[in-house]
Amino acid sequence: MDNRPKLGSISLASYISQNFTKAFLTIFLPLFFIGSLVFIIKLSTLTSHFQVNFWEMAQLFAYNLPVILFYTLPISFLVTIAIALLRLSNENELMALIALGIPSRQLLRQLWLIGLLFTILLLVLSLIQIPQAEQQYQLFKARKATEAQLNVNPSELGQKFGDFFIYIKSKQKDTLKDVVIYKRDTGSKENNLTQFDLSNQLFISKEAQIVNKDATIELSLRDGHGYTFEPEALKEITYQEMQLTKRLQSAGYSYKNIIEHWINYAANPKKSREILFYIFISLIPLMGLKIIAAYSIINPRYQKNYAYVALGITVVMLYVIATSLKNQGNPVILLIAILTIFAIGHYLFRRHVTRYF
Repeated sequence: MDNRPKLGSISLASYISQNFTKAFLTIFLPLFFIGSLVFIIKLSTLTSHFQVNFWEMAQLFAYNLPVILFYTLPISFLVTIAIALLRLSNENELMALIALGIPSRQLLRQLWLIGLLFTILLLVLSLIQIPQAEQQYQLFKARKATEAQLNVNPSELGQKFGDFFIYIKSKQKDTLKDVVIYKRDTGSKENNLTQFDLSNQLFISKEAQIVNKDATIELSLRDGHGYTFEPEALKEITYQEMQLTKRLQSAGYSYKNIIEHWINYAANPKKSREILFYIFISLIPLMGLKIIAAYSIINPRYQKNYAYVALGITVVMLYVIATSLKNQGNPVILLIAILTIFAIGHYLFRRHVTRYF
């Protein structure tokens, strides 16, 4: 038998959830789009380092999605609590519920369960999804940096392969057509004489193939001619096949699982404090709930609306504490901060709401 309070054919939990969801979407979606736009602008700067197509941009955005959600969800939750409770208060719906015998603590319990779901989601995002996404992002950048060294575009001057300048007429995947490669000797002066080491070289090939072998790129030239310029002579060779090699300049990146990631962070005091920051931000929906509700559950006929002032002060205070924990925090300070905020919220809710409703 269901003993939960019902409003007509709707349970109290459904009623609170529906009102929360309507208000949440109107707050979260604009914040999400603004955050997404900021990250898209930031990602667009990567095109100055290497070429990125539409699908790769979508992939990069997906790597940043956990971060966007992590920073927008806590603020969206607190703003939604204020808007939803104020709307119900101003329309006297909360007063009607309380008159029907539903205490304010029970109303808040439904919101506390929603806040708990938000906290669990934020913990998953911060401790699991964000580290994985960050590593995928670094792997992507390392791969694109490597590909940039392999990339040779048709009909472009000034491209280089190692110490050689290279020009191609056309390209089909890794096969290059009508290739011209040139290396100019800069010379070195000793005893006022210029010494040449046969480095003025020109190679012409009908076709070439790019082969990536671990940390080395190999350019295989086929069916061509080579010329070496000296101060007093010109030498020519004809070849069926010739290889030029270039070592990749890339630091690379190795992927670590979540446990390895946080173990490595624990060895660095500065980075280890990030977990304190993540935990504190994840608890914001629960820590700020009673503080915001204390000023949002009001009788509009007799009480003034200070909810938005309390909301602004609460959000700033919570993020200042989170930043302080990230810079100079430790587990003891984290625990004291969490307990203190919960105590403040309990006191304010009891003073402004419980004793009246």
